[in-house]
Amino acid sequence: MSRRPLACCLLALAVALMWSSPASGAPASRFNDPQPHRGGAEIRMTYLGETVACTSGLTMRRVEDGKRAISTAGHCAPSGTAATSGEFRFGTFVRSFQDDVVDAALITGTRIKPQQYAPTLWTDGGTPSTPVSRRVLGKVDGPVKGQKVCVSGKVTKLVCDIEVYNLTSGQSCDPDPPHICTQGLVLAGKEGETIVHQGDSGAPVFVPIDTEVDGHKVYGALLVGMLVGGGPRFEHGPADLVVFHTVKQVECALNASVMTPADADDPTPPPPRDCSGTG
Repeated sequence: MSRRPLACCLLALAVALMWSSPASGAPASRFNDPQPHRGGAEIRMTYLGETVACTSGLTMRRVEDGKRAISTAGHCAPSGTAATSGEFRFGTFVRSFQDDVVDAALITGTRIKPQQYAPTLWTDGGTPSTPVSRRVLGKVDGPVKGQKVCVSGKVTKLVCDIEVYNLTSGQSCDPDPPHICTQGLVLAGKEGETIVHQGDSGAPVFVPIDTEVDGHKVYGALLVGMLVGGGPRFEHGPADLVVFHTVKQVECALNASVMTPADADDPTPPPPRDCSGTG
């Protein structure tokens, strides 16, 4: 494969969702994600005779037709590759970019194999009180320096209190030829603690939001980006640094708009966004 997932070098808010049950009776989870698919799920792809795993990211609507889709890292698979999650079809890579400024891909269904995607994230795996999932309640173009964010990847699961160090100095490099390095990424970390593993690529990056709707507690998320890579700040140390694309970078690269509950039921294609000043 062209790149190992997550191999890098570093120097009125709520929506009601109906979840389908797996046909085999296996429970729905981030490793067996039924429609409508969520961010933070394990996705598997086979190409060039090898099966790789990554993590689903941000649910989006395409600018050209309003069709729902979901993002992941571009180095996970090339365009045309089919993705699955456990026993379920997940979609097909319809756009996949990996160059010096973009490492992002878009997955959606086809006419023969239609798929649905929801603005929800798998977040199990933190403290015992961590909710199984969070609803996407909003998005911002990107984080601010010093902000604490969370990542929810399929391997490391939920990790929070990751501090944003720099908004543009992050770099993720392919260990295999031609050794493409994606630059201009957000750099963040949690010193001394492993916060990512191979397979977490594409995971949503967010700030938790807890609120109440109609007297009921809602576990929400404010999206700030999508994970690209990670690694140690010191040789042989824990993988305590991450790099990620901002929401704006993902939207501009994929010509799609990150979905929130405000537009979840809107069939109208989102307007093209202003991408001036994007990496």
